[in-house]
Amino acid sequence: METFWGSVKLMLFIYALAAVISLIIAWMIKYLFVVIRMQSNRAERRKKAKAATSPIPTATTPHRKA
Repeated sequence: METFWGSVKLMLFIYALAAVISLIIAWMIKYLFVVIRMQSNRAERRKKAKAATSPIPTATTPHRKA
């Protein structure tokens, strides 16, 4: 009976270890997607800000006559 109980404890330990490792990896993947989303939002804001500040000639812009 001693070896059977030892194998059960080993099995439970390995199961718990696998569960912990799985949760850690899932958390890391979730964090990675959050970072990617933040980067894309930041790039989009920069693009909008650059478009808003770029001097685009319009019809209301006064033109100098030569």
